[in-house]
Amino acid sequence: MIDRRIVGAGLLGLLLGGCTVGPDFHPPVADLPARWQGAAATPTAPSEPWWRRFGDPALDGLEARALTANFDLRMAEERLVAARIARDAKRGESLPQIGGQLGYSRNRIGTAGLAGVLAPLLGQPPSETEGAIPKGYAFDLYQADISATWAIDLWGKHRREVEVATAGIAQADAAARAARLSVEAAVAQTYWQWRGLIAERGLAERDRALGERRLAIAAALRERGLASGIDARAVESEQRTRQDALLALDTDIARTARALAILVGDNPDTPPPDGAGRPAAPVLAEPAPGLPSDLVRRRPDILEAEAALHAATAAIGAAQADFYPSLNLSGLFGIDVLNLADFGWDARTTGAGPVLSIPIFAGGRLQRQLSLRRSEERSAALAYQRTVRNAWREVDDALALVRALDRRRGLAAADSDARRQTVMAVEARYRRGDIAAGPLIDAQAAQIAAERALLHHTTAGALARIQLQVALGG
Repeated sequence: MIDRRIVGAGLLGLLLGGCTVGPDFHPPVADLPARWQGAAATPTAPSEPWWRRFGDPALDGLEARALTANFDLRMAEERLVAARIARDAKRGESLPQIGGQLGYSRNRIGTAGLAGVLAPLLGQPPSETEGAIPKGYAFDLYQADISATWAIDLWGKHRREVEVATAGIAQADAAARAARLSVEAAVAQTYWQWRGLIAERGLAERDRALGERRLAIAAALRERGLASGIDARAVESEQRTRQDALLALDTDIARTARALAILVGDNPDTPPPDGAGRPAAPVLAEPAPGLPSDLVRRRPDILEAEAALHAATAAIGAAQADFYPSLNLSGLFGIDVLNLADFGWDARTTGAGPVLSIPIFAGGRLQRQLSLRRSEERSAALAYQRTVRNAWREVDDALALVRALDRRRGLAAADSDARRQTVMAVEARYRRGDIAAGPLIDAQAAQIAAERALLHHTTAGALARIQLQVALGG
């Protein structure tokens, strides 16, 4: 004979645990190459933040301030907090719900026939005139009720909904990581752009000084009748162009400094860090991108797309559970009295029992809802593959750009060194009195132009490395 306790325990386990319908999520396989083009297939495990590789204490301080005060990061963190709260709220829906209420009301029954029938039940005195129809009675009603409901998760609908909410947390966390990486990159890019502009202003100031010497020479030649007014005015026009370039650089420097202040959470008028006496941008070694498979664990957009696919897969199970019967347990305990003196245990009203709901006809709504969830899952899978392919392309583009800029910087460095040697040779001839000042000024101007080209390539190389770090996921 089967023990009733065993049967009861089995039924209780069925009610509490049930089963979970719908497909289980399995992480997708990313379509990535075995190694990046032109790079060794060696894994990389960053032990420190990527921006510390620049070796600039000022940049380190700005990054630290941005990570604690940037408004975009703080908003992303709040969205992550909200996702966790939503998950906890969804978990609470699967627990028994208990509520209570206390109430008092003053009531009057105005229908004569109904009042006559209910008068004895309400404890009202009979009419003074025998057979007279009462016009109505007034009475007090005191209520105290406690109710409880519990939706038994027979088919795992609540569990799937919690799974969807948990995947939402993963999405919010990946979005927060993406915001963090974006802010880190924006701070580094803006910082090096600001430093590059300061260095370029120094070159522009040197060029302006050369222009002043040209003006002095042109004025002297004109006084001696060796140059026309047209030549002097041409030199003056060139000098005004140099002064205009200086004003434009001052505007760009101030605008970039304000942008940097906002990124780190300061007011726009906060003074920028001291950039004097430092190189415009460091010359870094060849980047080590690591294995392509690292992208699925490092790139926030891939993690977010995977979490979105997880949520879409779990939502299918929640939609499938709507096709099956649902079971709710409910209970009620209340006391309703007309007089407070009657308030007590004997005035109780109780009720308890299960309610089984079976979907019979819904006009095709449930089937369409399930079809919609499956379509959303297919779209999420396609979005994941698209995100992976875009990440692959961005890494290849960033690697190619870094290498191209490194080669162009090498050419610019060689040209700058050649121009410097030319200036030294021309200056030696000028000191010996073999040539006038004009050729020396021209050689010095060419050297400044070569240094400006080298500066642009060096800054562009630093910005390209930052973009590579973003493409690799930090």
